Amino acid sequence: MNPFIEKPGLPIGSIWGYQTDGIFKDQAAVDAYKSVQPDAQVGDYRYKDLNGDGHLTDADRTMIGNVNPDYIFGITNRVTLGRFDVSVLVQGVHGNNIINANRLQFLQLNGGGNIPMEYYKNAFDPVTNRNGTYPMLNASRVGVGRFSDAFVENGSYLRLKNVQIGYELPPRLVPGARSARAYVSAINLFTITDYTGYDPEVSAFGTTAMRGVDLGSYPQSRLVTVGMTLTF
Repeated sequence: MNPFIEKPGLPIGSIWGYQTDGIFKDQAAVDAYKSVQPDAQVGDYRYKDLNGDGHLTDADRTMIGNVNPDYIFGITNRVTLGRFDVSVLVQGVHGNNIINANRLQFLQLNGGGNIPMEYYKNAFDPVTNRNGTYPMLNASRVGVGRFSDAFVENGSYLRLKNVQIGYELPPRLVPGARSARAYVSAINLFTITDYTGYDPEVSAFGTTAMRGVDLGSYPQSRLVTVGMTLTF
């Protein structure tokens, strides 16, 4: 199912799917909603019947997110104090969503791989974890059903993209050199975000039409460099 929609009045990058309304915690809840969601089982997501016709159909899908940020910002600054200098680049975005397709894939339970501990510990269980936020783990159930807001997350982030601290060495320490500067720099030093995936600065498919999807994307590396610049 295509998670995006192009529709008059909606921005490009609109995410289209079902809205969840918790998890079925017992058979009574399943039976009471059977006419709307006939394939439901205990531990499944419950989906909202938005048009109120008593049936869960494509007509109940709605806009559940947008991969386009409201703001893209960056701040750069360089400060010199005596022989020391510090340069900083902070960047981020606000107001966008990310499709966490990794979560969708892990919760399918139709492969031979393990699932992350987060899903195991927070999965609903009618006996041991009735407050679980993920569907019940059951090898006999293939898939988690429909694409929904359960796989859409806040993609806003603030990242210290680059920081460098330098020190101009006194000439007596480097005979024969006109100048010498030692420095340490770091890239992607830290990120502040609510996104639960590896990296909010992600686009698995790298295209305008499919940006904002996280599926097996390798996170950006944190890199620390120590060096010296000599001028003779």
